Amino acid sequence: MKLLFFIRNIKINEKDRTNITKHSHEFHELLYCTESNSEKIKAGDLLFYPAGQTHATSYEIGKSILFYQIYFSESLFSTTVNIEKQALFILGQLKLYVKNRNQQINLSRIGTERIVKLFESMQWEFTNRYRGYSWTVRFKLIELLVTVIRDREFKLPIRGEMGKPLSNSHIQDVLLYLETDYMSNITVDDILQFCPLSRSHFHALFKQETGKTFIEYLNNLRCEKAAELLITTDDTVLEIAFKSGFNNFSHFCHTFKQLKGISPKKYKRSCIPEI
Repeated sequence: MKLLFFIRNIKINEKDRTNITKHSHEFHELLYCTESNSEKIKAGDLLFYPAGQTHATSYEIGKSILFYQIYFSESLFSTTVNIEKQALFILGQLKLYVKNRNQQINLSRIGTERIVKLFESMQWEFTNRYRGYSWTVRFKLIELLVTVIRDREFKLPIRGEMGKPLSNSHIQDVLLYLETDYMSNITVDDILQFCPLSRSHFHALFKQETGKTFIEYLNNLRCEKAAELLITTDDTVLEIAFKSGFNNFSHFCHTFKQLKGISPKKYKRSCIPEI
């Protein structure tokens, strides 16, 4: 049976080793430090290790650290239920946030107090397993994710044309949504469900903030993601086209060549190092 979530307290007493071997897993891992006499990891630190990401945590010899630990699968949330789809969107933001921050998420004092209460509550539910506990844990995990991204210390800079910071929060939300859900079939109607702008105002503001039309921006984003996959995976060009959000292979090839000046197949071949 596939893991949906697992919660526990763990205590690490580092007496004769200084690190954990690099590893990855198919589920997400959240760690919240409650007690520590280490300088590297302190009480109140929140760490997030996304699924599939290779990682290792270093500790100091002779130090003791106590964590709340949660493992959870992305399949815990459904893409057809709105509140759970929003949870997947938030997870995408967290992945972007920790990408260049060594997996650490900074929180304010108030945010930290809320987080620890949610961890305590989830662990109690998981340990006692009263009727409906799995749904309670699910909702509290969503509340935890929302608490993190609403915290005043959580800042995920999104930039528009020529690297300029965006000035409109609605367009920032749209770009975050595209960054985390670009592989899906996205239309302007989908955007306007959560973006409180008229269609004409949205198009005008999007072009003003990003320097591109909505379709131009989305195609460019998808081609950048495809270029990464062409270099880093052994997937076929057809598989990469669909993974990048293109439903039409011919359209993908035409758009990629238009933006990169070379076909996807030749791009992949050009990035293979000569032996």
